[in-house]
Amino acid sequence: MQSLPLVEGMPVVFTQNYDVSGGVVNGTEGILRSINYEEDQEGNRIATSCVVSCDSVSCDALPGLGVNEVVALRERVKVQIRNPY
Repeated sequence: MQSLPLVEGMPVVFTQNYDVSGGVVNGTEGILRSINYEEDQEGNRIATSCVVSCDSVSCDALPGLGVNEVVALRERVKVQIRNPY
């Protein structure tokens, strides 16, 4: 599998410090509210950003977002899973 399924309403955790003073830091938990996509030539949807609702954030909302909503931008990371058996 070369993709990560994203579903609106699923719990998510930030793994980077996006806005330390605003409370959007590594370990911040939230709920995925919306996903923005672009489409490639084969018709595959590729997530470009997500809106996440986090009760613990203290930053001002960006225009068009609700209270406690923040944006997570696309980032490519390599994930390696090892079967211990």
